[in-house]
Amino acid sequence: METTKSNTGYQAEVIIPKGKKQKRINWKKIFFIISMLGWPLLNWCIFIFYMNIQTFLYSFQRLNKFTGKMRFSGLENYMELFQKISDNTASYGVAFRNTFLWLGLNVLVIVPISLVVAYILSKKIPFYRFFNTILFIPNIISIVILTMVWSFMWAPNQGIVNGLLDLLGMVQYKRIWLGDHRTALGVVFLYCVWAGIGWNNLILGGAIAKIPKEILESAQLDGVSHWQEFVHIIIPNVWPTISTITIIGATAAFRVFLHPKLLTNGEYGTSNIALKVVDEVLGEGNYGLASAAGITMAIFGFIVVYMIKAYLDRMEKKWS
Repeated sequence: METTKSNTGYQAEVIIPKGKKQKRINWKKIFFIISMLGWPLLNWCIFIFYMNIQTFLYSFQRLNKFTGKMRFSGLENYMELFQKISDNTASYGVAFRNTFLWLGLNVLVIVPISLVVAYILSKKIPFYRFFNTILFIPNIISIVILTMVWSFMWAPNQGIVNGLLDLLGMVQYKRIWLGDHRTALGVVFLYCVWAGIGWNNLILGGAIAKIPKEILESAQLDGVSHWQEFVHIIIPNVWPTISTITIIGATAAFRVFLHPKLLTNGEYGTSNIALKVVDEVLGEGNYGLASAAGITMAIFGFIVVYMIKAYLDRMEKKWS
């Protein structure tokens, strides 16, 4: 409000609306946000964005071993990679096949077994807490120790497996399990099943526990069998969780390399593309071929995982 004087000498009051108050910048809040986001953003820029761009560029280059510098080679790395993959007798052909076998193992074997185990333990059978703990132990112990114990179990002389075969009088079935092309991959896959169930069981068990008890009690009063309850009640209600662990398992199939590396060093037909990439970099120093293999499998992985996700989403709409 402001007082003014008119030409007639009378004073008048003129009301001047007050402007909006300017907001003060909260620098402490801005600094807190930047400090919280700065490190993850820097980590993403260096180890995700930059490394992926560098890998893509390396896939079109080859290392000159005389000068130690990278030279542009066009599609030579990709042509060499596809030539090695197409030769089924070569190690790359076996590694490419095993990668998709790992995909099937994670999606079609580990997830269903985990769901069945979680459902059985949700019924609170005797010692169910003990079984939950035993199944989860592989997820809190170093993979180096786990693979060492697993190797001792299947050792040809002091191993438990061959010892049991001796006791049962089945000596003809004894063999060097992790040193035989016929059994090595199966033993590695069996380890993946044993080590992979615990985490999925924990997640799925939590999802099953959230199903309203009224639904399960009503089903029991209606005389629904365990199989009908599992198919028509449990699976539809925990389907989003099943979809999540299935996607995680599918993506892991294209990244796993420690299991065959520690158990068999990738020999006896147990290697996969991820392990071949590691061996190319650490062994031969062939960054170009390793990068081409990584980019190729990333493309294959994206297509496969996208198709799996689309199928899971369609099934979720069906259940809902």
